[in-house]
Amino acid sequence: MTRFYLTYAVLFLVPFALYASYIYFSLGRGAIRESLTVKALGWLSVIGAGLTVLVIVVLTNYTGSSSDGVYQPARFEDGVLVPGNIVEPDVPDTE
Repeated sequence: MTRFYLTYAVLFLVPFALYASYIYFSLGRGAIRESLTVKALGWLSVIGAGLTVLVIVVLTNYTGSSSDGVYQPARFEDGVLVPGNIVEPDVPDTE
């Protein structure tokens, strides 16, 4: 679960890091504090949230297994824990 939250936190913070590095390399170290105004932080927050939502939408729509499968919960078989998985339904042969 920590990896899940860290992934989205990093995505949210990418615009802040890019902006700070741009200011640092173009205007110098002292200009970072003056350039981080409330307006700039607001725009960076909106861009970070938008990037995070965009990645969530893309990942949920284009990754994972098909929605036709049936979930089998985790179970014990011969004393070994078998993790849950999604089993695809059997498709009859059309020949």
